[in-house]
Amino acid sequence: MFMNQTFVITAAGGNGTAIRILEQALSRAEYAAKGRVLGKYGETFGAEQAGFLVVSENHFEMAGGEFCGNAARSAALLFSRILNERRVSFTMSGYSGMVRATVEESGATDSFVECVFAGLPTTQSDITLSNGQQVSIVDLGGIVHIIIEAPFPPDSSDYESTHRFIVQELGFEERGAVGVVWLERIEGKVRIYPVVWVKEVDTFFFEQSCGSGSIAASKVTRTSLITQPTGKDIEVEITPEEVILRSSMEVVHEES
Repeated sequence: MFMNQTFVITAAGGNGTAIRILEQALSRAEYAAKGRVLGKYGETFGAEQAGFLVVSENHFEMAGGEFCGNAARSAALLFSRILNERRVSFTMSGYSGMVRATVEESGATDSFVECVFAGLPTTQSDITLSNGQQVSIVDLGGIVHIIIEAPFPPDSSDYESTHRFIVQELGFEERGAVGVVWLERIEGKVRIYPVVWVKEVDTFFFEQSCGSGSIAASKVTRTSLITQPTGKDIEVEITPEEVILRSSMEVVHEES
């Protein structure tokens, strides 16, 4: 049961993660190659990324080797089911610590999941780009986000060109994953529009929700509730010791 099953799990209504459960670990090259295939398959069900849950090693590995907050909570949900435990802990790519998670199931497909990342870096630097745009860089180690406080561009060619420009200007071509996150403050709420590129699997998505992007936005704005493109919220808590992510999760596809 569970072995070699594939799931697609959304966070705060979007950013589906396609996850295949494995008994044994793969090589990094195999994760990337198989992850590209899994990601393409999962796109039909709303997946924007892919990863592998390795039961024998209590480990979750993203296809591109990056850190992903939403995928971490998706993995937590599956570990909880496999172990029949409400509280689970595991390691994951892009993060050197142990993920601690609590899963509260509210139905056959719906859950509320909290992940705690002790020692996750949230290093922030504020700079002005050569075009005069002021941005904040938040480096989480396994992914780096650039926060732009401005309206989201109206079409994809605009945000794609802006992403490419920023990656080149900042010399981030060799980073494993880079997000550019547009941020707006609307009626007292912080809303984000995250565009994320993952190098090893060469994926580029305007993500419909983003856990790591929410961490970066919370760091910059000191706001705990971050509204996603879906209109739903992800809750972030940042302390000197740890980062906590909370939101609703939903299993939208399951295949044996």
